[in-house]
Amino acid sequence: MRRLLRCCARAGSASETRHKTGCGGALGLRLSSFGDHVEETPLRRVVTYPAAVALVSWCIASFAVADALAASLEQVEFESASQPFIPGDRIQGLLAKPDGAGPFPAVVGLHGCDGMHEMTRPRLVDDLVASGYVILLVDSFAKRGIEQACSYSAAMAIVLRRISDAYGALAFLARQSFVDIRRVAAAGFSQGGGVTLLVADTRSFESFLVPSELRFRAAVAFYPPCSATGLRPGIPTLILIGAVDDWTPSEDCARKAVSWGTVGPPIEQVVYPGTHHGFYNPRFQPGRKLFGHWVEYNGDAADDASIRMRQFLNHHLN
Repeated sequence: MRRLLRCCARAGSASETRHKTGCGGALGLRLSSFGDHVEETPLRRVVTYPAAVALVSWCIASFAVADALAASLEQVEFESASQPFIPGDRIQGLLAKPDGAGPFPAVVGLHGCDGMHEMTRPRLVDDLVASGYVILLVDSFAKRGIEQACSYSAAMAIVLRRISDAYGALAFLARQSFVDIRRVAAAGFSQGGGVTLLVADTRSFESFLVPSELRFRAAVAFYPPCSATGLRPGIPTLILIGAVDDWTPSEDCARKAVSWGTVGPPIEQVVYPGTHHGFYNPRFQPGRKLFGHWVEYNGDAADDASIRMRQFLNHHLN
């Protein structure tokens, strides 16, 4: 109920035009590539009364289905993608789908370096299943007995296996009659966001034994380590990151976007002022240190990111 009241209170106050930084108002900077530079455009939040009424209705509907969505999560197991002479691992995930036979578009969710936690699941499931998407949350650590992979050495040791997990999840979804395999995106957080950017390189599949038609069609990366990524994404990509993130700095993503240039599918980066690493995860409230970095949930940034993610996926998968 607190979540419903907070959401609807935000909608009501938004019925007046506002232009602020931080909570409500100008929540982010959209960085879009033009020529050889990156342009920063303040994003103003201007919500009229009818829009506020619609937002209140959406809040109530989301609250009403939240418990049902949580109950609909099904644990599944599948093989990660094999490499030549290297078989895939048996891994597990959590699957949720909208009511009906489909076929539906789908999203493969990739967790951060400290694993998949209870508080992360409901938000992403609520955001996507209510919008008509199948969601498969991939757990890369449970079956492998890994608690966390947040050190540099641990991250380097697991990254290739995590890419194979993403392609294994894609192959699993291809076997489900309720999934439209031509409309599948990857969405990852922190280390999972880095994996998302890696699978967004359309040549990344070449190291794995997967059917040639199995490809991700769009990518959403929350606070990814852009400095560790390589070639330009070959599919539409959305990056959502905090301006004061001291773990995966937004400046790294801005520089990477410039180096990638403008030739190819669209790449959009949204930077949230005054926002830290982990802003989408309610587990990080209050904020605290995690592996030497500050992590903190930001409800306003998370709400805005949810809207942008859905709009981005609706545009590129439908």
